[in-house]
Amino acid sequence: MKINKTVVTVSLVVIVTWVIAWIYDPRLPDPVPSHWNIRGEVDGFMPKPWGVYLLPLISTVVSALLLFLPKIAPQGFKLKKATKIYELLVLVNAVFLLGVMILVFEAGLNQSIDLNQWMMLLLGALFVLVGNYLSKVPKNFFLGIRTPWTLSSDQVWYKTHRLGSWTFVLAGLAMMVGGIMEWSISWLIGFLVAAALVPVIYSLWAYKKIEGFQESEEES
Repeated sequence: MKINKTVVTVSLVVIVTWVIAWIYDPRLPDPVPSHWNIRGEVDGFMPKPWGVYLLPLISTVVSALLLFLPKIAPQGFKLKKATKIYELLVLVNAVFLLGVMILVFEAGLNQSIDLNQWMMLLLGALFVLVGNYLSKVPKNFFLGIRTPWTLSSDQVWYKTHRLGSWTFVLAGLAMMVGGIMEWSISWLIGFLVAAALVPVIYSLWAYKKIEGFQESEEES
């Protein structure tokens, strides 16, 4: 039986997430700080055990779901040769959630930590990593820039994801610079919106140019 090393690694990361949460549990206050406003001030709390173990639970459910979904993909949307890339992105997501959890716990224990600054760095790194692989992901229902136009055309999917790869990497680098330079969190929101919105708009333009919107004879 062939062992899928990436799936095993994802499972280990999820287990480590639970173990680290268990280690932090006695040290964290009850309720646990769980939300910070745009100024980096705590404005939300969650009682134990949810305040400690919610993120490990999310990581477990999301990782399992992402690994399972390709198995029920309809014909024409199979990942096939890109399965390894898909599984690698699932791993990146699990590591990201682990990083977010540690950051939230540390910020909850030490109010001098600027959560927004570190979150910009963490999200920036995530966007750079995802952007590097985005153009290699084939058309599917679970991952990527899924618009009516990308899902309707292989060529539009390919062109949109090539552009999206650049917007994600550039937005990620900008967020990392913003984290280091301590820019306002509003910049983070702007970079996120731009990285997502530009490829969506482009997919509509590309579809109109490549496929067009002429009505078929039956419709007319």
